[in-house]
Amino acid sequence: MLTSERRVSDGGEDGDASASGSGGARHRAVGRGTGPRIRITGPRSAPVAARGKAENADVITGGWRGPSGETRRLLVVVVGVALLVGVLTCLYGWTVTSLRPYGLPVLAAGPAGPARALAEQLTTTEPGTLRVRVVADGDAADRALRAREAYAAFVIGPSGLSLHVASAASPAVSEAMQRGIAQVMPTADIPVVDVVPNATADHVGGGLSAGYLPLVLVVAVGGVLLSRTTVRRGTRLAGLAGLALTAGAAGAAALRYVLVVLPGSYWAAMGVLTLLGVAVAGTVLGLGARAGTAGLTGGFVFFVVAAALSAWSSAPELMPPPWGTLGQLAPPGAGVTLLRAAAYFRGSGGGDAAAVLTVWAALGVALIMVGDTRGWQGRPWSRAGRREVAPSDAPTTSAGFPGIPLPVEPAFPPAPGSTPGLPTGTEAPARFQPDGRRV
Repeated sequence: MLTSERRVSDGGEDGDASASGSGGARHRAVGRGTGPRIRITGPRSAPVAARGKAENADVITGGWRGPSGETRRLLVVVVGVALLVGVLTCLYGWTVTSLRPYGLPVLAAGPAGPARALAEQLTTTEPGTLRVRVVADGDAADRALRAREAYAAFVIGPSGLSLHVASAASPAVSEAMQRGIAQVMPTADIPVVDVVPNATADHVGGGLSAGYLPLVLVVAVGGVLLSRTTVRRGTRLAGLAGLALTAGAAGAAALRYVLVVLPGSYWAAMGVLTLLGVAVAGTVLGLGARAGTAGLTGGFVFFVVAAALSAWSSAPELMPPPWGTLGQLAPPGAGVTLLRAAAYFRGSGGGDAAAVLTVWAALGVALIMVGDTRGWQGRPWSRAGRREVAPSDAPTTSAGFPGIPLPVEPAFPPAPGSTPGLPTGTEAPARFQPDGRRV
């Protein structure tokens, strides 16, 4: 409450005004102890009393207030990473332990009667395992293998039965077919013809697969780093182009000239890996620009999961449906398919994969274009000056709300008989507190 008292005293009472804490320099200047003095009681001390009660309540209840915001965030990160590790470990292991043919396309070549009989036998031995198509002869079967229309062909020729494979399409399928025919006909000596062999240095078929997976993950991490270090739309696009080009050039050089597991044209391989980089890093960067940390986390986790479903070390037909098909609709699966097509098959069988990568790359660029150009990191962005403004340099204005002090200008003793800021003899206007009460 406000109480008013009037004191008539000599100038020695001025020192008491400062000790009472009832207005500071501004109130001491007005009247020099001869005018009305304002003493604030009651409401000013209420927050202190409430705070004291709260502290006493904390003592009574043991001081437990629940986890703070930082502690909750820490728990979310720790528990979330632990769950993610468990899920991804099971997922990557499952993609290896569950491998078996699911409608694997193969060929039966030879005279019409024996070829149809062989196709029926292969189809009914394990239903749903193989998808057999009959062709005229061994030459037609080899052409189909080079066009990536099938993984293997059982050819009936003058010298008997032979197995034609294309190990470059999938070393895992080629090895599985050879083991399978050896188990079905253990006493028969069936020759194996590799129509499109894998690279000589990659005789076990794991060199390209082992180098491809870290390439995808590192490019995704590059998208995360770009989103954390760039704010402007133009800078993000330039960084994406530079990242994709350099990653494509370095990846193609490492696979072709260092590991020697990727034959064919270097420029074709570089083009595939560059398009893959735009699709992966562009999507992560676009999600980060649009949705902040949540978008970055979701984008990176998506590509880690998609890499497990990409069949980078096997073939989509060796994974349970529909996971093999879904894996080819994501950039990691489409990228490895297009890379093998460009390196070994002159692009045959890579049209769908190229279309998938192009769509993802366009999606990433579109997300960057519609992203928040002010910077979701919390830094203000000056569109006029085209520069970042530090939070401490941002212009601020005082708000005249109760509890928010306004700047106090220094006050000087007025001339006798005058009111500060007004001509001599002019009556001072009424003064009000911020809450509307008259002073």
